[in-house]
Amino acid sequence: MAAWRSALRMADNGNRTKLYDLYSDILLDGVLADAIDKRIDAVKDADLSFTIDNKDVDVMYDLMDTVEFEELIGEIMMAKFWGISVDEFDFDEDRTFRFTSINRKHIRPKLKEIVRQQTDDRGISYAGDDRVIQWGKDDDLGLLLKVSPLVIYKRGGFGDWAQFVELFGMPLRIGKYSAMDEASRRELIRAFETAGSAPYLVIPKETEATQEANAASGNGLLYKEFRQACTEEILITILGQTMTTVDGSSLAQGQVHMAVQEKKYRADRRFVERMLNRYFVPMLIRRGYPITGGKFRYMDAKRELEVPEIIQLSDILPIPQSYLHEKYNIPLPEPGEPIARRQAQPLFSVPEGDSEEEETDEEASLDEGKADAPEPDKKAAEEDAPTSRKVKHADRDRSNFFTRLFDFFVPARSYGRATSDILTLSEATLADALIRQTIETKGRAYFSADLFAYTHTELIRGLRKGYRRADVRLADSGFVYNANDDAYITALEQNLFHFSAAKTLAEVSELNRLFRESKGYSDFRKKARALLKVYNEQWLRTEYNTAVSVGESVSTYRRLMAQTNVFPFWEYRTVGDDRVRQEHQALEGLILPIEDPRWQKIMPPNGWNCRCYITPRMRHEGADLDMEAMRAQCDGYLESPEWKRCETQGFGINRANEAEVFTANQMYIQNFMDMPDKTIEQITPDEWGVEGSIDVLKEEAKKEVPKYKGSPEEWFDANKVIEAGMELLKVKDYVGRVWQMTKKAFRVHSTDIVKKRAFRTEFLNAIREVADAPDEVWLGRDRKDRNTHVRAVNNYIMIKYYKDEAIAVIGKVERAKLMLKSWYVLRDKNVRRGLLIKKAPKTK
Repeated sequence: MAAWRSALRMADNGNRTKLYDLYSDILLDGVLADAIDKRIDAVKDADLSFTIDNKDVDVMYDLMDTVEFEELIGEIMMAKFWGISVDEFDFDEDRTFRFTSINRKHIRPKLKEIVRQQTDDRGISYAGDDRVIQWGKDDDLGLLLKVSPLVIYKRGGFGDWAQFVELFGMPLRIGKYSAMDEASRRELIRAFETAGSAPYLVIPKETEATQEANAASGNGLLYKEFRQACTEEILITILGQTMTTVDGSSLAQGQVHMAVQEKKYRADRRFVERMLNRYFVPMLIRRGYPITGGKFRYMDAKRELEVPEIIQLSDILPIPQSYLHEKYNIPLPEPGEPIARRQAQPLFSVPEGDSEEEETDEEASLDEGKADAPEPDKKAAEEDAPTSRKVKHADRDRSNFFTRLFDFFVPARSYGRATSDILTLSEATLADALIRQTIETKGRAYFSADLFAYTHTELIRGLRKGYRRADVRLADSGFVYNANDDAYITALEQNLFHFSAAKTLAEVSELNRLFRESKGYSDFRKKARALLKVYNEQWLRTEYNTAVSVGESVSTYRRLMAQTNVFPFWEYRTVGDDRVRQEHQALEGLILPIEDPRWQKIMPPNGWNCRCYITPRMRHEGADLDMEAMRAQCDGYLESPEWKRCETQGFGINRANEAEVFTANQMYIQNFMDMPDKTIEQITPDEWGVEGSIDVLKEEAKKEVPKYKGSPEEWFDANKVIEAGMELLKVKDYVGRVWQMTKKAFRVHSTDIVKKRAFRTEFLNAIREVADAPDEVWLGRDRKDRNTHVRAVNNYIMIKYYKDEAIAVIGKVERAKLMLKSWYVLRDKNVRRGLLIKKAPKTK
């Protein structure tokens, strides 16, 4: 430390020789050297460009692609650690350059002189020499000045630790002799001296000697902690953090430290960039380089684009194929050489064919409608539906979500995305309506209300059919259970609304793409009909079957869970025909206790078009079974490729616990429900086929709001019901569901105890009328959700228009109940952004 202080005083007087000797010495520390290398390498590895008016200059790229230029970057960076760097440049006629770094011990920066001997006070001036550049400030002694004491302390601590290990690292040998036998004492000493270097102690037998260890340093922990403290301080000084070099405690903490380090790197790049532009570029111009007006610029490190993102960008940017070949190190194919290709797969793997005949009678036999589809004949599928493999993404170049997302946001909205007078199914077929919409909007349609209605109507029909089928199966088993599952069915239907919306957006987007890529109208119609057949016949049939199967499965599960004392075992059953998959056949007759966790994985359906089901078994029916053999039977299935495939496709869960027919990764759009403002909320009321202006709808209304005059307490008491000792307001909606509100929540929304809401009291008589006969029902986000940035689209917004006001009544599935959340006067037009699931028929 004394040497450091002495060197610092000499440096203050203009002579840095001793200080730089000290710097050279401390750079032997591995941690310090590595930290400095990290910062220098981060600058060398970064992409540096030189442009004039945003155009690259080839001659400069030739210069930058040299060893000398890379070494120059290192020298500039070293100025941050040593304080200064001084380089002398030499240029050849062919514009190549070399430079020599002046030994820093010979530099007197304040005098701008280079001395011949380190001890000299004066030397040769380099001020004004256009071949010499000084990087760094005259009075800057560099970051190494700050870390020098830390390295010195650390080195001293290591020395003390080594001495401690030498003294106490080997066992202490103790020899005892008779106090009256001097010869024995000398013999013990001689034996210990010749037996090695371990410490020893020779004492009389009549005495006792002990060695007490210092609790703080007896095991060397104090030295280790001191070394770690010095290391951490060194890293903080150089890198601003520690966890990118030494172990950290968590991923989140490590990411924070990485961000701090990257901030240091950006500062270094800006420093080098400014040094080059201020000093090096003028030197090059003086040497005849045609770069007047040009600048060096570092391009900050960007996240590496993944292949799907590059594909998406290819729709809006001209990306040279040579760039991709170079980026991924893929050689260019020779003429006539076979090209490796892979058929594009759908976003989720719905089988292309379905062995089940289409049902027309909802009272069909139990086995109908749940056919296990065999593995599809891929060749036949391609012949029958030539675009089936192109539906969700037409070819390998478009197999990603981002392509469809780009189609959703085409800028030219002057075409209206979808015409306000969309053809309905009563005027033309669905396929004709979709094709005409795409042509009229010139491939810029966004949504189809008809297609959405067609899809969710079919899927909800399948769900309800499955729910009813469970009643029949359970009745055949001697099970009787009646329950009001309105809330649960509503949650499942809500999932189907979301799924149908995502599918509609994806399907319309694919039609847009086909329109842009087709050679003419005839070509487009041919391709569009093939695409729509796959979407709305093949895939929809499979999705319908899944809805039926899930409806039956979740209904069975929920009802059996209410009778576990009677039916403590469940049995896995197939329909027993020749279309049952081999892997599912292996589960036939599997009986396990209801609490076995395997049920949470194998609860049907187990794959697309799975027809398996569960039946209850009483205690005596499972008493004598070999449960170990049963579990082994199930585990064999869980280890099969069929199970892995199902799990990948979003099965392998108990959907009764999730209240979902289709899981998030089975949606046609990834992360669909996490970005409603960028998907379904982009659809305007006009595109839903309803009037966009609330004022116009009020003008068209036939009656005024039924007003209530009185206190909210009196109204609640007159309309309440009491269940399990709780006072509730219950309101039946347009499909017979009953929504409920607690007395506490009612007071919040009808008085000023939380917010000024007492004015809502006069609209109390409208609540039941709005819920029973709404003009519109939207599944969307309420205004409170938008203000608090809630992403879930799960409010049932029932709206009725009166001459004087528009009243909205809000319901939501919460805690397995249909909860009436609020009612208010509708003024915010954004509330009518979401999924329109009901609208009143137009009257003439």
